[in-house]
Amino acid sequence: MKSLLLSNKLFSLLFFFVLVINSNNTFAAVDIWKKKDTKGGASNSINKEEKIKIKSPILSNDVNKITFSIDESELKNPDELIVGLFDPEDNGFNLNMWQASDGEEIKNVFKRIKKLKLSNFSQDLLFQVLFTNAYAPKANLNSSEFIKLKVDWLIENKRFKNLENLLSANPNMENQQEAIKTLINENLSQNNIKSACDKINSIKSNLKNNFLEKFRIYCLIKDNRKEEAQLVFDLLKENGFNEKFFEEKINILLGVSDKKNNKIVDNNLFNFYLSHITSNNFTYEPGEKTNKYIWRYLSSANLIKTDDLGNEEIIPTYEKAAAKNSLKNEEVFSIYLRIPFNFNQLKNINEVYKNLPNYKARALVYQSLLLNDNPEKKIYLAFLLKDLFEKDNLLKVYSDELSNILKDINKSNIPDNYKEIVNKNINANFTDSRKIKYDNSILHRSKVIKHFFNGNKNITRTKKDFKVVYKKIKKNKKYFISIKDVIVLDSLKADGLTMPEKFNEKISSQLTVPQNLIDLVEQNQIGLVMLKIIEIIGEDDLTDLDPETVYFLSSILNKLNMKKIRNNILIEVLPLRI
Repeated sequence: MKSLLLSNKLFSLLFFFVLVINSNNTFAAVDIWKKKDTKGGASNSINKEEKIKIKSPILSNDVNKITFSIDESELKNPDELIVGLFDPEDNGFNLNMWQASDGEEIKNVFKRIKKLKLSNFSQDLLFQVLFTNAYAPKANLNSSEFIKLKVDWLIENKRFKNLENLLSANPNMENQQEAIKTLINENLSQNNIKSACDKINSIKSNLKNNFLEKFRIYCLIKDNRKEEAQLVFDLLKENGFNEKFFEEKINILLGVSDKKNNKIVDNNLFNFYLSHITSNNFTYEPGEKTNKYIWRYLSSANLIKTDDLGNEEIIPTYEKAAAKNSLKNEEVFSIYLRIPFNFNQLKNINEVYKNLPNYKARALVYQSLLLNDNPEKKIYLAFLLKDLFEKDNLLKVYSDELSNILKDINKSNIPDNYKEIVNKNINANFTDSRKIKYDNSILHRSKVIKHFFNGNKNITRTKKDFKVVYKKIKKNKKYFISIKDVIVLDSLKADGLTMPEKFNEKISSQLTVPQNLIDLVEQNQIGLVMLKIIEIIGEDDLTDLDPETVYFLSSILNKLNMKKIRNNILIEVLPLRI
């Protein structure tokens, strides 16, 4: 009876509260968010307050004390999810670096970039730009699409460690399941079962799909937790899961069934893996349509039989798989070395290879160049082999190997007529270990440029160095201010150093910056500007850029106050290395 009276009392209070709100315009919902100005002109708008409190009169015992409490964080648009790895301040970016840009234009530039074989600098810069914490564009590219674009780029470029870091740093990231599925396949394809199972453990418990649940069950069995595995499997079946092949294989692994069979299912790597580990006599011959992960697993698990090449016709299949990144390139060259050739064939290679099937011709030339000690002959054979790979659109298989072969040749032994083509075909993605030679008679090679190496931190030292260099240049009446000198002067000026009046006149040159980039800077389209800079540099090594290009790149970066990126460019293009 007492509880009934209490309930009636609470109901009466609640009813009274409703009447108060409906009868008093002060509390009308339509007025709560209206802007109201005081006589003094100061805004007293409720919607500008960080928190508006509502405290129930039932709990406060005072009907007149009614306040709203709304946390602003709960009002944020879910489409504004930020997913990244770097703070914007790291490179002079900001959270809104993409918001002023049209998503369609971003996607178009990004598509063009993806068609390029980016240099190390370009790719690393793209990584920094894409994975800086920032909001997605407001138009034509929502948060979910933007995240997918980034994740797909990591996968396409095999940056799986970066993908793991992204998942770890952003546990609420969308499209998490597909990213983890990719990591599982990558580790499983390398026959690294422990790492593949570790990826499952990183998934939040509320994320589920059939593939991940099936793999979770297998990992529990692998970890000798069969009772848990059986429980999870039973729950999965209760929810409607019905897959005969998986059930047969899991029952074998659980020990429920001891009847092993040789049925192979190769529609995905996990099913193929289950087929392998539950088979008594496993044999499998891959084809052109074989899944790339299965190819890699075959290689990692030593299931590709290259010792017996009685059926040489399968070799082109291996070559095509390597060209699609489904098989390691090394496997192809290992196969080439197992193809038997006699002495006469190796000796008369220039005539013999023309009458052989393409794959066999490549094997013959490869063996011959490895056996050859003459630098000129070796270079000739290296490029002949390149032509044979290009003929069948298989150059991807050979690019790195060609680079390694050319690097092994002593530069002093390379004939003059081959030097240019050799340099173009050596992969430039390695650290230049040559020492810098400073020359204080030339501004852009003087000790002044140490300013860019130390991150602009020692301005006092830079000023002293500049005075020394300026005195030398001033005495040289024939000294010509080069474009690279102008780049140094403009950058020093952007960093707060005062230039002599004579140099100020020199700085105002005829050099120009593309107007479209200037417009994007003024519109604060920072992300898009950076994509266009990456597209401009593209496949080129920084040292191959012409001075005019370096000038406008440094000018744009000075305008954006992105000194770290500018410095990274200047320390590559300015110094003389010996």
